[in-house]
Amino acid sequence: MAHEFQCVRCGSAASLLQRRGGLAAGLSLVALDQLAVDVHGARARVCARARSGGDVAGGATVVHGAVRELLGEYASALHGVAAHSQCAGRRAVVGDAMKINAQILRDYLAVHSWVGIVCGLLLYVAFYAGAFSMLEPEIRQWTQKAVSKADVSADPDRALQQFLVQHPDAKGRLSLRLPGADSTTPLIRLSSRESEHWYELRNDGKVHEAGLGKESDNAGNFVDYLHRKGGLPLPLDWAEPVIGVVSLLYALALVSGVVVLLPSLVKDLFYLRIGPNIKRMWLDVHNLLGVASLPFHLVIALSAAVFGLHDWIYDAQDKFIYRDGLQATVQRDSIKHPVVDKAQWLAPTELIRKVREQVPGFEPQSLDFVGMGGKRTFLLVTGTDDRYFKRGAQHGFAFVNPGTGQIYDRIYFPGEKSNALSASLVSFFSLHFGSFGGDPVRVLYVLLGLSGALIFYTGNLLWIETRTKRLRTTREIEARPRHVRIMSSATLGICVGCAAALPATLVASRLLAPHMANVDGVHQWTFYLLLAGCLVYAFRFGAQRAATALLWVAAAGNALVPLLAWLQSLAPSLFSDSEYRTHQPQFLLFEGLCALLALFFGWLAMRHKKQA
Repeated sequence: MAHEFQCVRCGSAASLLQRRGGLAAGLSLVALDQLAVDVHGARARVCARARSGGDVAGGATVVHGAVRELLGEYASALHGVAAHSQCAGRRAVVGDAMKINAQILRDYLAVHSWVGIVCGLLLYVAFYAGAFSMLEPEIRQWTQKAVSKADVSADPDRALQQFLVQHPDAKGRLSLRLPGADSTTPLIRLSSRESEHWYELRNDGKVHEAGLGKESDNAGNFVDYLHRKGGLPLPLDWAEPVIGVVSLLYALALVSGVVVLLPSLVKDLFYLRIGPNIKRMWLDVHNLLGVASLPFHLVIALSAAVFGLHDWIYDAQDKFIYRDGLQATVQRDSIKHPVVDKAQWLAPTELIRKVREQVPGFEPQSLDFVGMGGKRTFLLVTGTDDRYFKRGAQHGFAFVNPGTGQIYDRIYFPGEKSNALSASLVSFFSLHFGSFGGDPVRVLYVLLGLSGALIFYTGNLLWIETRTKRLRTTREIEARPRHVRIMSSATLGICVGCAAALPATLVASRLLAPHMANVDGVHQWTFYLLLAGCLVYAFRFGAQRAATALLWVAAAGNALVPLLAWLQSLAPSLFSDSEYRTHQPQFLLFEGLCALLALFFGWLAMRHKKQA
């Protein structure tokens, strides 16, 4: 019902229902409407009495009372607005704070969407391979040829002493690898820019070449390089700057995504709607994973940008910040290495004992004599201590005097806090590598890496669904625009193809490594051929038709890892190096991950087939 009133000043008529939003800011509207009805009834009764000659004054009194009551309710409503803003209105204030101008939201959404589309596929491969790189030691041991031999000595002191006797003019970096998971006997590695050789002490008292390939060619390093290059088939020096720029854009996408999500953050954060609305489901998954792991992603984005662009950063510092140049400044401010003659070096076991005495809990894994054949040789003791952050992806370092065994520089030592800047950098790097806390943190980082890959995959799906929703009047895939069909096929081919090609490459490495001189060639050709095959198949048949088959391929590729291990344990005679292949408990982490991924992709394939 519209009750007409006339404005005293301008004489214009307007209904109470039209003005009620301005009267009391939406409060007590029901009461105001009811009072208006009472006033209207009283006015009608006054008019009736006037026509019949009745008591008009009494009727006017009723109208006057109704109007006073209406004005009183209006004043009370205005007072309620003020009180609501101070007391019960806190929720409304928070809601208003979350409200952002619609144009700003559209701008940030455009930035978030386009940065995601441009960088999403590279970041997917980087995160997926990064999850596997957390298991790099297990992958390396699972795929490489066994090096333990019955005729090899286990004495590291004799091994180093005999090597120096046989190779007095050795130049480069001499590394004594202590017995561990990779080898039950000590190994000696002599490397330089031009060459790399491995040696071992046989029971005949002589040091012989161990017949191992380059350390950079093993499967663990391949996975790490794939992670650092984002899957780009380029040399590492070329790919890393690209990934550095992509990481900066990735940080921009994180900030813009948070801004876009702010208006609905509280309402929709933990609301996962799984149903026929595909876009809504993927949006909920995307938002939940993104916000839940936001600190992790910020650390990864910023640290990856530093890793990828460190050469550019150093060049800029060398040119614009340091007067004498960066290298000269670093050498001037660094602790000087002591000069110790080879004849005065302590035996490796004595060095290890002295280091353990100084830092209980630190477990040395190798002794690296850097600068062999030069003016000054210094000793780096590499090891691990899971209680603290570590500078490297798996290890920390200590500079040790080879003549006394004393640690004289702990700048990169696990848990060192004497230098605030160095400690901050070590913490920053360790948060990227996950090199602390032992196996529980490694498992957590595997899950975070896989969830990060899923974020980029769902982001691409959202972009695709948003641009096809209005055109999807039928279930025909041809209804999609050409650019959307291209992105759909590329997303499916690269993401699912990477998930299939990576474990299949590791299986090929395990089977072919004992028979191939160029193991890295096996990795490169196997991975990129399988990835290209999945990509071609997705473009040939379209994303909708190719999805089921490619998901089954990904399930099969991951299933090969546990199946090969199971087959090799049941029938070792089928494999040429079976006498050296023994199952180890730490392999369960890698094999179990692949088994779970096989089940996951198989479930996705069956689900997609039912929906097709």
